[in-house]
Amino acid sequence: MMLTELRCKIQSLEINLNSMRNLKARLENSLREVETRYAMQMEQLNRVLLHLEWELAQTWAEGQHQTQEYEALLNIKIKLEAKIAAYHRLLEDGEGFNPGDALDSSNSIQSIQKTTTHRIVDGIGVSETNDTKVLRH
Repeated sequence: MMLTELRCKIQSLEINLNSMRNLKARLENSLREVETRYAMQMEQLNRVLLHLEWELAQTWAEGQHQTQEYEALLNIKIKLEAKIAAYHRLLEDGEGFNPGDALDSSNSIQSIQKTTTHRIVDGIGVSETNDTKVLRH
């Protein structure tokens, strides 16, 4: 009788062991599926992040370009306003105006063009280049 009880107990434990092995296999498969989904999602998010970083760099470069154009136009505007004021003085009283000043100032309109280039690799700024040019108009 004791031997029968022990056999039943062993059979019950073997069934329990097989059940646990099956549960372990299912959990391992589930874990692999979750890891695969996680890796795909991370890859997709990294692609989105790289695209957004590229767009940000492009937007920043466009802003820099517009700033340079604005500064150049502002310099030209200031020089033209000075010329207009000189011509108004000439028209009003004719004194204190030297025609050579108008000729010299027309050759001395300057604008400064600054170019800054940023390079981003894997979300990290790795280099920066600054160029400055003086343009004469």
